[in-house]
Amino acid sequence: MKRLNVLFLGALILMAPLSAFAQLTILINKQPYEFPRPVRLSSVLSVVADSGDWYWPAAGVFNLNDATAEREKEAILSELRKLLAQYEEGSNRHDALSGLYTQVASWTVATRVEMPVSYTRARLYPEENPMFQPGKYLLRLSGRPDVIHFSGVVEKPGAYRHSSGAVYTIANSVKHSAGADNSTVYVIDPMGNVHLKGAAYWNVDYAQIMPGSQIFVPIAGNFIGNTMDTLNQRIAHLAVHRILVQ
Repeated sequence: MKRLNVLFLGALILMAPLSAFAQLTILINKQPYEFPRPVRLSSVLSVVADSGDWYWPAAGVFNLNDATAEREKEAILSELRKLLAQYEEGSNRHDALSGLYTQVASWTVATRVEMPVSYTRARLYPEENPMFQPGKYLLRLSGRPDVIHFSGVVEKPGAYRHSSGAVYTIANSVKHSAGADNSTVYVIDPMGNVHLKGAAYWNVDYAQIMPGSQIFVPIAGNFIGNTMDTLNQRIAHLAVHRILVQ
């Protein structure tokens, strides 16, 4: 009889839906939290909402089980290697591409989930209170950032102190390298939106830049074809998936 009970229990386990045993893990910054079933954003945020002065526009959710961003990173690096082989070492174009390759290779990326993160709004508006399905996620929270992250064809990529000012002023506060497109920049705001902005005296953009944003200075485009333009767009959109230290 005991053996029959064991066999019956084994059959029940095999017949049970996989979702019943699927695990939901959410890393809030570096602290893991386990949930026995799918859970809504508001419930997740309630765990830490009062433990810090969080700047919700800079919060982001990343799906650690989705390798889309990592695959795109590798595809971009492959494209950069092909382009590097087409230009002479020491040329402005080769140096610019080499700098882009080094930067992108150093990025830590994970597939960002298109999800607004706000404890107040998640409690008030059902459409902003999505459900986390089984899997592993990273929820990044921080206080109000005081930096802007520069990347692309600049002499010293990295985090710079945020200051108020128009796109034109801030984009030109960091020295560009030879081979840069000096007329436009990509601004990636903390919510993950990508904007192409004017950065020259003849196309001045007076929009303000949010703290925690990224500015990607593109490589100058081709006179014939749009290979560089496409590459710039792909890198700017990959930047949405960067896991940044604020």
